[in-house]
Amino acid sequence: MREAVRTEIDDLISRKLPALVALYQDFHAEPELSGDEVRTAEQLAEELEAAGLTVTREIGGQGVVGVFENGPGPVVMLRADMDALPVQEETGLPYASRCPGVMHACGHDLNMTALVGAAGVLAGVRKAWSGTLLFVGQPAEERVAGARAMLRDGLFTRFPRPMCAVAVHAGPDIPSGMVGTRSGVLSAGGESIDITVKGVGGHAAHPDQAKDTVVIAAETVLALQTIRSREIDPNQFFVLTVAAVHGGSKHNTIPDEVMMKANLRYHHEAVREQGLEAVRRITTGIARTAGVPENLMPVVTVIDESVPPLVTDAGLTNRCTATVEEILGEGNVIEILPLPGSEDFAVYGREGVPLVYFRVGTMTGGQPGPYLHSSRFAPDQAAAIRNATLVLVASALACTGKE
Repeated sequence: MREAVRTEIDDLISRKLPALVALYQDFHAEPELSGDEVRTAEQLAEELEAAGLTVTREIGGQGVVGVFENGPGPVVMLRADMDALPVQEETGLPYASRCPGVMHACGHDLNMTALVGAAGVLAGVRKAWSGTLLFVGQPAEERVAGARAMLRDGLFTRFPRPMCAVAVHAGPDIPSGMVGTRSGVLSAGGESIDITVKGVGGHAAHPDQAKDTVVIAAETVLALQTIRSREIDPNQFFVLTVAAVHGGSKHNTIPDEVMMKANLRYHHEAVREQGLEAVRRITTGIARTAGVPENLMPVVTVIDESVPPLVTDAGLTNRCTATVEEILGEGNVIEILPLPGSEDFAVYGREGVPLVYFRVGTMTGGQPGPYLHSSRFAPDQAAAIRNATLVLVASALACTGKE
């Protein structure tokens, strides 16, 4: 990258930063849950229009697509998620959420702000690149539903199909000023599983006349933990968590059913299949051992909240990393380990689009603060916005920049 372009980028981001901080604070103060990002999407759309983009609203629900055409060349997608979480904020910030029980606790306010910042900076250095940029505001990431909804609504058919896609996310475990990435599997695939344990209800004083679903469920929770410890290859990543157990309503009554909710994470498809098969086998085996009739076997349902592992492209990651380092400084891009969390940005990769993904460091003082999804998550806004914006700008230039 030419020195003059780097200087111009620094000048642009410095001039735009106060307005971006104000925008971030507004996004943060008015969070909206997955699928309900009405105000958020409109605000993002207006900001992209102000940067000169041609914007289309309501793609796959509340999705926003801004098209920036700047001559012949590659099509590159820059994506930011928009939704917040059902969390009661406890940061005490002056711009804390004004919506009870809803908070941007995962940094999607940062991602949107960086997207707007990148649009403005790239408009300012348009002579340095050639091609088409898609700026995508995606709804419902927290429900891992937004990417699929936008694709079903024609994201890659109604608009220029991207040759690659870029995304950023806050990284509370990475020092501020640095960013992390990796090639290959970067984050886990995930499945949400409903398990209905069935039995024969009855009086608590006569458990011998029942098939106690509470006991069966308790045994099932413990037995499922042996999948990780006794069935999955120790060298493979696999996590199975039973996060909810609901059954019964009266102290002296054994319920006919107990509902369980579990979450499975994996890095490789074969491990996913092995884990799901084991869940079905173990739940059924425990029910049979308890003498439950065959017509009352447990029901295991993988619900429609699946997300594949996020797999990044090696060549694209290396190319973008080199340009990011030119702007942030040598040594400020680090390789991170694969993450146990999930991210539906991965869905675009399943459509054949190469991906690159950066985690922008927000750790200050040498110690990690509250992590993502915490009611106290509060990154250093100015530094995080600047660096996230620069990563998107650098990645776009790496793919579309002129020699």
